[in-house]
Amino acid sequence: MAATEKNPIIFYDLADANNKHWSFNPYKTRLSLNYKGLPYRVVYLSFPDIEPRLKELGMPPVSDTFPRYTLPVIADPSADPNDKPTYVSDSFGIALYLDEKYPAPKYPAIFSPGTHGLQKLLMSEYFPTLVSAIIPICAPNLLQLLDSRSLEYLRRTRGANFIPEPLAKDDKVQLIKKAQQTFENLAHFLELNNGIGPFILGTQVSFVDFSIGGLLDFIQKSGKDPAVFTEVLNWSDGKWGVYWEGIQQIERGSLEALTDE
Repeated sequence: MAATEKNPIIFYDLADANNKHWSFNPYKTRLSLNYKGLPYRVVYLSFPDIEPRLKELGMPPVSDTFPRYTLPVIADPSADPNDKPTYVSDSFGIALYLDEKYPAPKYPAIFSPGTHGLQKLLMSEYFPTLVSAIIPICAPNLLQLLDSRSLEYLRRTRGANFIPEPLAKDDKVQLIKKAQQTFENLAHFLELNNGIGPFILGTQVSFVDFSIGGLLDFIQKSGKDPAVFTEVLNWSDGKWGVYWEGIQQIERGSLEALTDE
């Protein structure tokens, strides 16, 4: 049974202080659902509520080590109303599941034929380089982004210094320059596509693009200074602005229900 507007996929996402999305990992799943045109409803969870809620749903741990329960998670409704939904975790695993359960050509494929291994390689070996460039800039802003319960939970479970203090101006400038160089390097490789589309595979969007789009969204959502995000979009002669517009087109195609928790 395919998800419907009356019986949509439930998407468990991380909440900020205003019960809105902010994290780049669940954003990959948000874009996966949007791209495939699947109806879904979002349940927002703060950090301390993730494990209790997923245990309540009967989900097994997603990891043998802490944190044992993480987001994103989706609940895909069963064809039998008396059966439990299928729970799937991990953004990459969710994308694979969605392509299998909701296949092309009826639903757009997240993974073009023959690219599964390549995309997994890029996610495992290259994407962490981009994350490492962005996290030092954005992590201090979590102090303003998250609610007090989440901040207390992170300090208690990850360490008092897990969320760094606000950056000094000169340090921030240097980190932004370093991040720019990392994204300039990626843009240089994408030039080999000879201008055929803004994405990793040219005109064809991919899971890797959802991941990079998630980082751009994280910069925007976490930034106290809008000028930083504007600067990022202007990197590489505006390439990342074009890239972001492509991602936003996918987000605007959302079939997300307007109600949430």
